[in-house]
Amino acid sequence: MQRPSTVPGIQAIPAVSRRGFLLGGAGAAALTLGVLADPHPLTAAAASRLQLQFWHLLSGADGQNMNTILTKVNRIDPGATVKQTVLAWGSPYYTKLAMAAAGGRPPDLAISHLSRLEGYAPGGLFDAWEMERFAKYGVTENDFTKPTFRRMHVNGKVYGIALDSHAFVRFFNKDIADKARVLNPDGTMQAVSTVDEFIEQARALKGVTGKLGLSYGYLGDGANMWRLFWTFYSQAGATMSSRGDKLLFDRDAFATALGAMQKILASGVANQRSDDGFSFSAFTAKQSGEMFTGVWDMSGLKASGIALDASPIPNLFGTGIDAVWGDSHSFVLPHQDALNEERREASYQAVALVLKNSLTWAQGGHTPAYQPVVHRPSFTKLEPNAHYASTATFLHYDPKLSFAGSGSNWQNDFGQSIQSALMGTGSVKAALEAFASMSDNYVRHAV
Repeated sequence: MQRPSTVPGIQAIPAVSRRGFLLGGAGAAALTLGVLADPHPLTAAAASRLQLQFWHLLSGADGQNMNTILTKVNRIDPGATVKQTVLAWGSPYYTKLAMAAAGGRPPDLAISHLSRLEGYAPGGLFDAWEMERFAKYGVTENDFTKPTFRRMHVNGKVYGIALDSHAFVRFFNKDIADKARVLNPDGTMQAVSTVDEFIEQARALKGVTGKLGLSYGYLGDGANMWRLFWTFYSQAGATMSSRGDKLLFDRDAFATALGAMQKILASGVANQRSDDGFSFSAFTAKQSGEMFTGVWDMSGLKASGIALDASPIPNLFGTGIDAVWGDSHSFVLPHQDALNEERREASYQAVALVLKNSLTWAQGGHTPAYQPVVHRPSFTKLEPNAHYASTATFLHYDPKLSFAGSGSNWQNDFGQSIQSALMGTGSVKAALEAFASMSDNYVRHAV
């Protein structure tokens, strides 16, 4: 994941069944699909080997890091090479991937967010992985954190092999925090356990900057609104599911989470109508002391030269629950009508090699999912990565709903439901009712 993923207006198609895609593919085929060339074409020697076709949506720093890993993997594996095709983030990517799987011309490997598996695996668009086949390549269930391994499953089968976990966290400027006297002797932020305590800490940061205490960009960005809401809602101990034609959710926890967001934004410590670009610019210009954002922003934040550090977002609700919003890029097997076992076995080996070489992936801010890499001294020395790597053990993925997940229309519509409350022009109650009505409509039309 990278900053372009949060641009308002980028949407992914609703989840569909394989049969539904085959029957309705004509309309989808009319979509314009943004396909980028492989930035590292294969050498003549590599091209003579078995070529695995790999589609992904990774650009920017993530794309560069994936190039580095694949270049190394292609040198290690004497029997196969991985040839990548990069597609535009969001609707173009998931549309083309689903069409290829439904139409019988898919790549050997692809990337999907774990939060999207429920929308594609049950319909037959992805094939399941067999964990026992990974064992000979040194990858087992125990190499993943429990939350991630659980989310790799749909209906009891493994459909995604996680590459990383990427969480919504708090970055902070160590110099500003030190001047505000909100640091512990070891350089960590002093603990806060209530919304009011968090606001007071942010006011201390604002006292140093003279501008803002907190950067949080949400305007027009349903994904960023969802990420902070889901963090607070999960910290309150609540979940979401569906039954019949209704979304089941905890109304009290919804009001608590959204009310906390509203109170923080109305307190004067943050710009109440900030988009992601303003938030990023204010923080890197030292006009705010801390920032709520995803770990994928780490590369850009470090490049700004500020005294950067990070921590998980603290629990502000007295429940004692460690929870943050998170997701994972994962490797999936698009369904093959005529499976070639040699290519499938090569896919297992290639993914295992990528996981074992995923220290490079951490340079983009993500925490590698393959835990032997996380436990290496070379990772534990990475800062500020090592200071939020613990989130991999308690991150909360989006609810297991076919229409939910990163880049989904539902996330964008969630933002439309609550934005006026955050801006101070609407109420929490009205936002809750708008969300309930909107979500019930998604449940009724879920495939």
